[in-house]
Formats: sequence, structure tokens, C-alpha cells
Amino acid sequence: MSRPYDKPIRDITDYIYNHPITDPDAYAAARIALLDALGCAIETASKSHAARQLLGPIVPGTIVPNGFKVPGTAYQVDPVKGAFDLGVLIRYLDHNDALGGAEWGHPSDNISALLAITSYLSLSLTPTPTPSPSPSNNPLPPPTTMHTLLTTLIKTYEIQNHYQLHNAFNTHNIDHTILTKLSSTALVSYLLGHSPETTQSLLSHVWMDGHPSRLYRTRGTTVPRKGWAAGDASSRAVQLALWGNVAGEAMRGVPVALSARPGGFWEGRFAGGFRFPSLSPSYPSREGGGRGGMGMGSETVKRVMYKIMPVEGHGIAAVEGTLAQVERMKEVGVAVEEVEEVEVRTTWAAGHIISRPGRQRLEGPAERDHCLEFVVAVALVKGEGLVVEDYWDEGRWADDSVVEGLRGRVKVTVDEGLTRDYLDPGKRSIGAGVLVRLTGGRVLEEVLVEFPVGHARNPKTREEVRRKFVRNMRLMFGEEEIEEVLRLVEVDDLRVCEFVDLFARGEGEERARS
Repeated sequence: MSRPYDKPIRDITDYIYNHPITDPDAYAAARIALLDALGCAIETASKSHAARQLLGPIVPGTIVPNGFKVPGTAYQVDPVKGAFDLGVLIRYLDHNDALGGAEWGHPSDNISALLAITSYLSLSLTPTPTPSPSPSNNPLPPPTTMHTLLTTLIKTYEIQNHYQLHNAFNTHNIDHTILTKLSSTALVSYLLGHSPETTQSLLSHVWMDGHPSRLYRTRGTTVPRKGWAAGDASSRAVQLALWGNVAGEAMRGVPVALSARPGGFWEGRFAGGFRFPSLSPSYPSREGGGRGGMGMGSETVKRVMYKIMPVEGHGIAAVEGTLAQVERMKEVGVAVEEVEEVEVRTTWAAGHIISRPGRQRLEGPAERDHCLEFVVAVALVKGEGLVVEDYWDEGRWADDSVVEGLRGRVKVTVDEGLTRDYLDPGKRSIGAGVLVRLTGGRVLEEVLVEFPVGHARNPKTREEVRRKFVRNMRLMFGEEEIEEVLRLVEVDDLRVCEFVDLFARGEGEERARS
């Protein structure tokens, strides 16, 4: 008898194949998440020349029969490149949804893999079942309808959340996109009709992969790769799953990919400190086995943080608090030149990930949108929320002397209480307090924002997300086209390829680009 796979791998597989999703609120939230991600993709396709350079077939001019139509473009590519391209479009401008925990991540990064493969499968006339010595153990591929897409979306969100809730991959210099690869591989394998045993094998390959260093998100070395890293992870997930569909014995996995000593992930990459997710009591040992398994359901998709502004998630509350202080300054007739210092009290995660104190030059949009001091200074000078153009080299603020002067006077401090509330699964605030000191000793008392617009507990969030989607879609689409998308996203039995067709643009159709 062969050795069983490590329990976390078995738990994920059990959740995928044996846990039905029945909560109508979860499906409603999944539709919002899908629309938000696709709106972000259209925004990127419309505005970012750098992102568009990454799109399209590797060999120019290649058109793949039954290929995935990349939203906002005329490209039709294979599902591996399709997952990469859509992943780039969703993520590049840092405007897609986010989720906190011990690790910060973006669960909508998984949508690129799910949409690329379901669209491809719904166009394919003869999907090939997985070769297996025991065909009776192989489930049939699920129907490639919107309902299936939304179900898999809910489950990828759940898997990613439960791992990042307890594990700070960033403290081991591992990028959080490892969880995109994990979640997407699991659900793409299911969509292809693989057996649970094949899925377990593929998940072991995920853990054995070389995992990306997060150097490209780190202070002093932040580069545009942070915008395409998720697309890279999701395309690898599709690649692994498709290999599992045809390669048979060549894709045999390692059951102890996590627990092997010394080369397993626990010891080799995570220094033995890995924690396995559970909503029930914690696992008593590294081998798992805690009561209630992983405890995964369908709640995560209802709790994500949406970015109404394209600001790194840990900075949104600080920007909102700054804008509240701007209104106070207007009321009392205070000019921005009178600001002596801005104190931002925030979480450990914000301080660790996006605080870049001092006056060292920020090189490019990738560094600016990951600089808490910069976004606070721009919000204070601009007096309104940020847009993606505010980060560009040719934009107004890159070398603005007032912004640069203020940036050096923004002081970020980490607060234990805000950090505790951020990590608390029952609260999950993402708070920041902003206090402004003026010349002459005057002080504008702190504005504390715990649940900024975009947070699940802010009542304005859902309506603002819808407005954001419509605003982004108008960059390329007319009102009737937008209404058709909003109508058809509610049709459960619609084939995914028909939904994807709504976002395609032929040559010459793309308009309103910067």
C-alpha cells in the first residue's frame, strides 16, 4: 500500500471534491468578486502600456483554436498564457481585492486560472478525461457554466485565506503568490476532471516548486515584477494541471512533499514553523489530524477587502484618514504648507510591507504605490483619492517638491492594538490613525479609520465596488455592453466562453487608452 499524502494535501482535496457550496450569499459575493477583478483587468488594458507589453502569444501572430480570449484585447491564446495574461491585467495596477492575516494576499489572483481554463473547456468539443488505471474513481469534469466558475472561485478564496491567516510567508522571503499557485492548481485539477489522487499529486508538485522570493516587493528592490507575479503563479497552476491531464506516470507526486526531512517544505523553506489552517481547534502536531479538518466553507469570499482606490491595501485606511484631515483643514482655513508633521499609527503589516521612511528617491510606479509615506503625502496635497496615474513617472506627483517635502515628514509607527485587531479573525480590521501637527504647535486630533470603504464591514462597500466596475468598463465599453455583462453574470447555466466573449475587443476597438 502506498504512503498517504500529507494531511494538509488530503484536506484540500477532500474540501474540493466533497464539500458542496450552498450559501446564496457566497454566490452573490462571488459575482461581485468576479466583476471587480474583470473591471480591474479592463482598467489595466486601457491604461497600462507596460502591462500590455506582457500580453499575447509568446510567438507573435499565433492564434490558438478554442483559445482563451484575453479581456480587453484581441488576443486568443492557450489557457496557460491566458491565465498569465489575465493575471497580469487583474493585478498589475494593484487595484484588485485583498485579504489580510499573518500574510497579505489577493484571492482574485486565482480568477485568471479559473476563467482561462473554464472558457477553454467550454469551447473544446472533446475534453479528454484523465488517463487512470481505475477509471471508475475518476469523476466526470463539472459543467463549464457560470455556476461552476463561481463555485471554484469561492473555494480558491477559502483555501488561500486559510493558509495566509496563520502563516507569514513574507518573513521567510517567500512571496504570497505561492498560495495562488496552490489554490488554483487544486481547482483547475478538479475542473479538468482529475481524480482526487491526481490532484493530491499535483499539489505535492506545488510545494516542491521553487517558490518566488518576495525581493521584488521589498523596500529598495521593488520592481514591476510584483505586478505580474500572480499571473506567473496562476499560469504555472494551469500548466501543472494540464500536465496531470496527459502525462500520467511522469507527474507522479511525492506524498511527503511537506513533511520529508530535511527537504520537505516545512523544514526546507519554512524552518519548521508552518501552521495549518483550521476554523476548528488547531492541529495538535505538524502531521495534522486536528478535529474538524480544515474547517473550510464559503465565508472568505464575503469578507475580502475591495480597493476603491488603487492603493496597497495596508495604506487605504491611512489615505482615508488623511482625506478626513484635509476636510478639517478646509474647515479651519489651514493650508498644506502649514503641516509640520503627519503621524500615521498603523499595523505591523503596514509598517513592514509599505513603510519607506526618508527622502530616498522612489524609482517608478512600483515603488510609489508601495510607499505609505508617498500615498499619504499625495492625498494631503491632492485633497482627494488616488488614481493609478498618480504613481506614473510622467504623472503630476513623481517629482512634486511639496509631496517630496511632506513625504519626509510622515512618521509611521506600528501599534500593537491595531495589529491585534488586524489579525483577529473575528474583527479583521485594517486600521490606521492619522494625526496632523501644524506649525505653531496646533494639532488636528487623530482620525481613526478601522473599516475603510472597501472593507466587508463598511456599508458603502458593495455599491462603491459596483460603481468602480462600471467606471472601469466605460474605458472600453458602451453602456449597453456593460448592462449585458451585469445581466449575464447572474445566469448560472451560461457557458463561461459566452461570458468571456463579452469582454473581447477586436483590432481597433480598444479605445480611451492613456
